[in-house]
Amino acid sequence: MLKTNTIIISDVHLGTSVSRAKKLLEIMQKWRVKRLILLGDIFDDLNFGNLIKEHWDLLAHFRRISTKTEVVWVEGNHDKGLSKVMSAFLNIKVYKVYTWKYRKQKYLAIHGHQFDRFLKENLLISLFSSYIYLGIQKIDFKDRRISRAIKKKSKGWLRLSQKVAKSAAWYGRLRGAKYVFCGHTHLSTKKRFGNIIYYNSGCWTDIPSTFITIDKDIKINKVK
Repeated sequence: MLKTNTIIISDVHLGTSVSRAKKLLEIMQKWRVKRLILLGDIFDDLNFGNLIKEHWDLLAHFRRISTKTEVVWVEGNHDKGLSKVMSAFLNIKVYKVYTWKYRKQKYLAIHGHQFDRFLKENLLISLFSSYIYLGIQKIDFKDRRISRAIKKKSKGWLRLSQKVAKSAAWYGRLRGAKYVFCGHTHLSTKKRFGNIIYYNSGCWTDIPSTFITIDKDIKINKVK
């Protein structure tokens, strides 16, 4: 059994056919942690009818470990509202922003859609783009090579990732945090802005998928 203080996962998008819930459950069962942070968009939408057995199995695991592990749900734009309903079922607290201290440093976790100006101003276009990208993922190769290529080549996606990172770091500085964690962009990364260190936890709809572990150091872990 692997051990670490904190694990952060985001953008699992339960309810879609591209969610890697089964693989995520396999990984989570290998770890013993003191704190698990679900950093938003654990669900894709409010339709429970889209959840299959693998998705429910993952949710059951979260509920099972919540008796001994601090499980925190930071609300994302996709699971807004739904997270509160499911938190009662899963015995998990819901936050819009979550902060904690570890090894005398302050950490802050926020999903990141709050810093996505385009999403706020162009909701319909953003929803349509997400729908098209999801369609591409569904017909993509097993290793999701087309989806990965689109993200790597998309200047808009890269700009969004950078904007979210900069804004999140600024927000973290205002809140007195040294380490800031976001999801939302589906692009795992580490960046430094002065004395603020920013991490994005990536997603569980692409291959490789990623999650963050925090102990003596902070690591972005990749899962094929």
